[in-house]
Amino acid sequence: MLRGDLVVWVDTDIRNMHPKFVYGLVGPLLREERILFVKGYYRRPVQIGDRLYETGGGRVTELVARPLLNLFFPELSGLIQPLAGEYAGRREALEQIPFFTGYGVETGMLIDLLNRFGLGAIGQVDLEQRVHRNQSLQSLSLMAFQIVQVVARRLEDRLGTPLVDPAARTLKLIRHEAGQLSLEEREVVEAERPPMATVPEYQARRAAAVASG
Repeated sequence: MLRGDLVVWVDTDIRNMHPKFVYGLVGPLLREERILFVKGYYRRPVQIGDRLYETGGGRVTELVARPLLNLFFPELSGLIQPLAGEYAGRREALEQIPFFTGYGVETGMLIDLLNRFGLGAIGQVDLEQRVHRNQSLQSLSLMAFQIVQVVARRLEDRLGTPLVDPAARTLKLIRHEAGQLSLEEREVVEAERPPMATVPEYQARRAAAVASG
């Protein structure tokens, strides 16, 4: 990750992978200098058993991410798939924003790019359709909890005051097993990594890589 001016992410669980998942993301960056970051969007069918239904995918997107962005960061409400794992950006911009370590990473990136560079630096491109492994409801609950944490963190930054008690970062999951209900506590903390531009080791290795060609 030390070479190249453009960085592209593509999820590894895509079942209908095709070249557009890469060139579709890179294209706007090559054509428009003002674009610093590109998000993919697509139709998200859901697979139940052996059958593929045209609608029903992207549950966390529609039930959690987009409502939160509409409420607190309305400039981002026009993004069709804010949680898409397919995106690309210019290294010079990506080096200047922090990265969260969990499922809130995409949400954090969008908010931080908006705050630093403005909405005009963010583009989105139609990647047609994405078929992938659908996660369980409990897995989606963990994902949603992490996204809410990231939004709360950025609201704290905006308001300059704590909104969430650290003890509240424990998620209580209701489990149904063998006809019994049980409560499982999971510690879910979204760690925040500093911008790479502030990490001396990265900057030294990046400079060496550029110098060597």
